[in-house]
Amino acid sequence: MTESSEIQPIRLTLAEQLEKLASEAAVAEGCELVGVELHSETGGRLIRVFLDRPEGGLRIADCEAVSERLSGLMDLHDLIPGRHRLEISSPGLTRPLKRREEFSRFKGRLAVIHAVVAPGEVTPELPPVATEKGPGRKPVAGANRKMVKGTLQGMEEDDVLIDVGDARQRIPFRLIAKAHLDFEFNRGTPEGNSTGGG
Repeated sequence: MTESSEIQPIRLTLAEQLEKLASEAAVAEGCELVGVELHSETGGRLIRVFLDRPEGGLRIADCEAVSERLSGLMDLHDLIPGRHRLEISSPGLTRPLKRREEFSRFKGRLAVIHAVVAPGEVTPELPPVATEKGPGRKPVAGANRKMVKGTLQGMEEDDVLIDVGDARQRIPFRLIAKAHLDFEFNRGTPEGNSTGGG
């Protein structure tokens, strides 16, 4: 009989721990976490937290409440000892799209999708990866990245639907490297607010 090895706890990176605490603080204040950025700056760290409010209209009071709650959680867990600066704001006009449900939630909005296609992979809606001439036929630098800009039409199974002109394209979610909403000047612009702390 072999000895059972002790199960080791999964260690989260600093960014993952920050995202977990930021999400907890955001939900407690009725907000939604969009993303977290961690940067080094002279004299310490800069933490940027992007929030949205599901029913619309992120307020300065929301940013202040989440900032206070998150600061308390970070101190409690002694997450970032030393000097740091915390900024809370809305994602602005080019909100990133990361989760499947967001592609359905923002149906009808203009978006930019960056997809990564592996050499030899068949993707009817995306051009094949260009290759160099000669032996080996390596992919041309950057050719495996495709950018699509159009109007989101939600999700169907594992594909994101997006209208580009008069054509509807299907982009497998697994191929999306990054995506974000784009400017639409005929819509009301979300109000961006920020607070500092640390």
